[in-house]
Amino acid sequence: MAGLVVFAGQGCVNRDAQKQAKDSETFLKDPVRVVTAQLASVQTLIESAEITGEITAGLDTEVNARNPGRITQVFVKDGDSVTQGQVIAIEETIALDAQRQSALAQVAQATGSVAQAQSAVTQARRNLASGPTKTSAAVRVASAQLQAAESALKKAQNGARIEDRRQADANVASAKQNLDTQKKELDRIRELVNEGAIASNRLDQQLNLYEQGLTQYNNALEAQRVSRNATRPEDLDAAVQTVEIAKENLRTARAQKDLDPLLQDQVNSALAQLATARAQVAAADAQLQVANQNLADSQIRAPFSGRISGKPIQAGSVPGNGVAIARIVSNSSLYFEGEVPSSVIDRVRLGAPVAIVVSAAPGRNFSGVVAGLNPHADSIGRNVKARIVIASDTSGLQSGLFARGTVELNKIPNATVIPITALLGDATHRSVFVMQNGVAKRVNVTTGVQQGQVIQVTGLPSDAEVIVKGQEVLAEGTKVRTESAKPAEAGAAKMGA
Repeated sequence: MAGLVVFAGQGCVNRDAQKQAKDSETFLKDPVRVVTAQLASVQTLIESAEITGEITAGLDTEVNARNPGRITQVFVKDGDSVTQGQVIAIEETIALDAQRQSALAQVAQATGSVAQAQSAVTQARRNLASGPTKTSAAVRVASAQLQAAESALKKAQNGARIEDRRQADANVASAKQNLDTQKKELDRIRELVNEGAIASNRLDQQLNLYEQGLTQYNNALEAQRVSRNATRPEDLDAAVQTVEIAKENLRTARAQKDLDPLLQDQVNSALAQLATARAQVAAADAQLQVANQNLADSQIRAPFSGRISGKPIQAGSVPGNGVAIARIVSNSSLYFEGEVPSSVIDRVRLGAPVAIVVSAAPGRNFSGVVAGLNPHADSIGRNVKARIVIASDTSGLQSGLFARGTVELNKIPNATVIPITALLGDATHRSVFVMQNGVAKRVNVTTGVQQGQVIQVTGLPSDAEVIVKGQEVLAEGTKVRTESAKPAEAGAAKMGA
């Protein structure tokens, strides 16, 4: 049994030992190792990350009725294209028409009140301008009448004299002249009142003055007759009565004069009424504008151009709060909303270029830029939403299509790169062999961005001849000779190199 075991052990072939022995024999015969090498190169590397998401409409809204009411007509259906301002539905307008007519009536009424108030202001200002002059004249006339009456009484009491007769004649002439003046003024004022140039109360005032002048004239005539005849008791009583009347007229004129300061109050009151009337007009106009707007809102229009998404409301329906008439999605403001891994979000900058491909648009490439980043990551994948504005023509695209994007994170100019196959070691310690005067020399390097089949390294001269094949069996100082190698090609940058 022991011999059998020995035989089996001697019969097994240790292929690894044989290969090592053969390599040692070859190395002893020829110590120069054949390797493949190529020069390091300088390139511009672009570091990027992938974004996945969908095409989203920038304008996507549900159109609601602004006023409660029954929908009488609907002009669109699912999938229809609409333009901005197009009427898509109409509400019943019976109540709205009534509101507008009521508002129009209120505007007309308020406008009439303004005209009346304006007329009152004009009249009050005229009274203020002419009233003090008129009352002063009335006081003077009443004073003169009183003086005349008192003189007539005195004459009646003293009897007629030559001088008294002359005075009586003069008083008659003066009273006649005043009466004529008041008559002319009365005729002039009556004509102005008839023409509407002044208020009717001015005619009443002048009529009073005329009557007072007439009374003065009659009194003068009576005094004249008295002066020419003997004074009788009844004439003396009449003269006394005339004096009393003249005194009352003077008191009345002075009382009217005392009311002159109230004329300004009348102007102020008229102005206040005018302001109130104008405020009522403004309020009525506002109500009319609201009524007009409500009537205009009964025609439900598309707020922007797009297409109808889903089935609109049916005619005859009375939509409640929150019930949409139709949903409109715009294709003119499409953008790409994608998810960016949270591990690179701090490196995504606003305005960074993004290359976009859409699964439903094969063969078309779209370009865009990062326009916004959501400050909060989602709770599942911890990804961050990014809004990418599409700068290319979006015709043919629709909201909801799946898309992928490649966002530029960083651009590294003049980066020293080598084929990734040249690296030795692990992630914590990397090195390469370079050819130097026919021998292999190990150089420690620090790796950076990987792009395709090449990777960025630091710590290596940009003109170093890097061994890319056969370096696994080399040691420091091993003699080497080269065979030609094809240059490595760069592709899209990868994260985590």
